[in-house]
Amino acid sequence: MSERSCVLHERAGHGGSSDLLAPLVGVFTPKVAVGEIVSAGQVVGTIDILGVRWELTVPDGVSGRVTKRVGGDRLRVPVEYGAALVSLSQASMQPIATAAATGSRDASGGLAFVAPMSGRFYSRPSPTDSPFISAGDTIQRGQTVGLLEVMKTFNRLVYQGDSLPEQATVEAIVPSEGADVVRGDVILRLVSSIGA
Repeated sequence: MSERSCVLHERAGHGGSSDLLAPLVGVFTPKVAVGEIVSAGQVVGTIDILGVRWELTVPDGVSGRVTKRVGGDRLRVPVEYGAALVSLSQASMQPIATAAATGSRDASGGLAFVAPMSGRFYSRPSPTDSPFISAGDTIQRGQTVGLLEVMKTFNRLVYQGDSLPEQATVEAIVPSEGADVVRGDVILRLVSSIGA
């Protein structure tokens, strides 16, 4: 079976919610769960259309927590054109982004982005995706820098905080992939960018 890629269309709803819509009639196989956070470029599932499997990706500028999935817990769901495959809520992400806003000086006095809560650190949205950031990257306020899994829920780590500059260069990502961190542990060692 051949496989292709398709960027989904978004239908905006009320109060920061939106739906990602089926591009054609087919059989949808989800790759995300209710409660999971998704972002632009992430694959949320596949749709089988007449023997051709299409990977379905989140469009640019769209992110949110999955609040509903067509077919509930079913693994393969027949869908019509324009059916809401996945419903997202950005409102449920706001407290997470605010909670993730933190910065400090590490033990050596350097600039650091620290964990806002205890959990398991992940540098990428899924094992097959590229990391959100890498050492040497310049990051800006509001940018997602990783995920923190807390009680089976993935929370976005967003670069922001009163003690952090508008932009900075990532010197090092301290925890390894899947490592447990405690609140206050250094996630990123940073160097202030010129003009911050």
